[in-house]
Amino acid sequence: GHEDLVGRVLPGWDVVNDDSDPADDNGHGTHVAGIAAATTDNTTGVAGMAQAGILPVKVLESWGSGSHSDIASGITWAVDHGAKVLNLSFGGIYSTLTLESAVEYAYNHGVAIIASAGNDSSSQPFYPAAYPECVSVSATTATDERWPQSNFGSFIDLAAPGDSIWSTYWTVGDPTAAYATMSGTSQSAPFVTGTVALMLGLEPGLTVGNVY
Repeated sequence: GHEDLVGRVLPGWDVVNDDSDPADDNGHGTHVAGIAAATTDNTTGVAGMAQAGILPVKVLESWGSGSHSDIASGITWAVDHGAKVLNLSFGGIYSTLTLESAVEYAYNHGVAIIASAGNDSSSQPFYPAAYPECVSVSATTATDERWPQSNFGSFIDLAAPGDSIWSTYWTVGDPTAAYATMSGTSQSAPFVTGTVALMLGLEPGLTVGNVY
């Protein structure tokens, strides 16, 4: 229902509550979605990277935590319902076979997977971003330097803006017209996701290997 996402959001799924209402109850997901695909040229709010459909899949609780099994179920659901590129703006330092298998499932079905590299100012691998099937995105500042809290190291593939990013937001008091500034690799990942959506829009026949 957000004013700058109207018409962009497709029917999705809430893995946490096992129903078809994946409404945001935190704000993070709406912020990420706006960076990737908020409506452009509408004199409202912000401009997303691509005018792509948003397939919302809720895999985390309202306080921002979740299980690998729920995340894996969400990834699989998105792939099975036509997603062409996944934005995974979450993660942690632990890998499980459940999560790894879901990422492999997406990649093997031709889906590009863009993941945030983490905000621990560390070179320790962060999952799912560190899986080879993912494009791992770190965050930069307005002066094109590494955002100080962004992870770094050999598992990083790309960097994108992630410092003080203004985008669509959800709050209890103003769920349809709220905006906020947030920082992190969660914000940098959707810049890449939107770019991939533009690539696929121009060249629908691109394989995930071509995209990478």
